[in-house]
Amino acid sequence: MNNERRKNHKLRALFDEAYQRVECCFEARTPQGLPVEWVVYRAARAAYPQLSSLDLFQFAMASARVHRSRRSGLPGRLAY
Repeated sequence: MNNERRKNHKLRALFDEAYQRVECCFEARTPQGLPVEWVVYRAARAAYPQLSSLDLFQFAMASARVHRSRRSGLPGRLAY
């Protein structure tokens, strides 16, 4: 039984490299109090112009979850 939830294999293939590029965004202060996911989205869009808006959104959300899980040692969860 395959429990793999990831369906976007293109994004998964470049996630680790892309996350390293944007990891510093999580430590920096965001301009004008913007959500860090917005800053990550913009940085990823500049580095990977071939990605669609949906790909970039998914990457920004996944990156935030990875960052939270690495900082806390707990699985990342989105705030509602």
